[in-house]
Order: sequence, then C-alpha cells, then structure tokens
Amino acid sequence: MYTDTGMTTQWLGAIGVAIVIGFAISFYFLGFQRRRDEAAAGIVALSAISWRGFIGMVLQALRRRGYVQVVDREDVSGDRDYMLERDGARWLLSCKHGSTYLLGRNAVQALSSEVLLKSAAGGFLVTQGRIDDEARRAAGKQRIELLDGATLWPELRDLMPADELEAIRAKTGAVARQRVLLGWLFALLAGVATYLALPAPEPAATPSAAGETSAPAEPVRIEAPPPAPVEQQRSDLARALVTLPGVDRAIWITGSTLQVFVARVDDQATVDAVCALVLRHPDLTSSRLQLTPPANSDQPTRFRQCRSF
Repeated sequence: MYTDTGMTTQWLGAIGVAIVIGFAISFYFLGFQRRRDEAAAGIVALSAISWRGFIGMVLQALRRRGYVQVVDREDVSGDRDYMLERDGARWLLSCKHGSTYLLGRNAVQALSSEVLLKSAAGGFLVTQGRIDDEARRAAGKQRIELLDGATLWPELRDLMPADELEAIRAKTGAVARQRVLLGWLFALLAGVATYLALPAPEPAATPSAAGETSAPAEPVRIEAPPPAPVEQQRSDLARALVTLPGVDRAIWITGSTLQVFVARVDDQATVDAVCALVLRHPDLTSSRLQLTPPANSDQPTRFRQCRSF
C-alpha cells in the first residue's frame, strides 16, 4: 500500500501545473494575441477601402477629438494634406494610404516643413503601414502625432461597417479559441509529465496482526536492483524523449552528448520535460543536451545540462 499523502502530492502537483499553464495560455491568446490579430486584420481591411473612404474615417475620428476641417483658401486644390482647427489653432493632417508604407525621418521632416510654412501649431502623420523608430524620435522633438497600424486601428475601429467589424472579430475569435484548445492540451501533457517526474510515494508500513506473540523477525535487507547498463539507459532515454510533445527525435552523437530535435529551443516546458526524463537515469544525469530547432527555423542551437557536478 502507498501513503495517501504521497499520492495526493503527486496529483496536486500535476493538476496545479496543468491549471497554471492552461490559464496563462488562455489569458495570452484570448487577450493580448487576439487584440494583435484583430488590429492586423483591421489594417488589412482599411487598406482595401478607397482613399476617399479612408480619409473620411480619419477626419471623423479626429472630429471626435475636437478637430474640425477647414478650407485653406491658398491651397484649395490640395488632396494630400488637410488643414484642421481646434481651439483657434491650426493643425496639418498628412495621410499615406496603404499598408505597404514604411515612413521614416524624411516624411516627418517634410510634414514639419509644411507645418512651419503654413504657421500651424502641429500636425498628424497617418498611415495603415508602419513608422520606423527614427521617424518617431524626430516627431518627438516636434508637435507631430504619428498614427500607424498599431495605433490607428483603435481610432478607426468603431467607424468600420458593423458587418465587416463583426466578421473580423468572429475570425480572430475562432483562431484564439483554437489556440487556447491546443494550449490546454499542452497543459494536460505538462501535468502528466509533472506527475511522472515527481518521486513515487513510499509504501506504507503494514501493521502486525493483533495478538501475534511470535518473536520479532530479523529485518530483511532488500538490495536495490543494480542500475541498467549505460548503453541500455541511453537507448531507453532516446525512446522516451520522442513521446514528449514538441520533441521530434533524439540521438546520441557522442557518449556524453544527446541531440534533441525540438520544435522550439526556447520552450521552457519542453526543456523541463526533457530534463525530467534525463534525471531518471542515474548514469546520464550529467549528459549534455544539444537542443536543435527545425531546419527551416531561425532559432540557434542551444546546449543545456540538466545537472552539473
């Protein structure tokens, strides 16, 4: 018989690991990653609308902030820059329509020159594309607000047609739920690995029968079975590793180096599960692990030692 405390500790540890990993994955994919996916899909949708429709949405969003479009009598034919007014001050709006734009310092300097030329208080530089860090540093020294893909979508999201916005949210929601399901499957496997990695409970002592009057017997010494040969331990470990999620295969390239082909070398849960199996083989605990990513990955190969002496 095994003690109830030992079995409970194993189960609680495994369940705790699975719950923590599952909730962390759910929080990430249903919150942060879903918002990023929605913004990316929204920018693609904004890029597909006409220039007139896009600039109309931008002007409407700025109107919510209190900016009103005015007609510049000296430049009534301009179709790229728009003059806005708020609290008696004028602001210049410059839009670059298209998600392929990568605006740099020159775009900010050009708008800054137009702001000075027209005696405006500041300006807005808007695009569905991206604005690089050099442009942001240049804009920070002047009264120019930058709105690119990541910051533009929250401004225009509520101005999208209701059916199109609902389609975007439905698609990103379905992707998020699929990722969460896969995440909970991984959490379950991590819980099983934790259960197997925890030490097994000690067998409970069996009480002697009541009324037994025989003399106490000599304690019986049970010698621990000798460890398996090193070669057999290596073979058993390589076969056990390929059953883990995220592990493709494992081969011994030297007597002390085990090459493990993993989906991601920075996945700590996979590394922990690999080390848990390594530490179960007494003659292999100091072996060096060579974590190798897939051939088409840009991740570097990493080396790890589960226990050093």
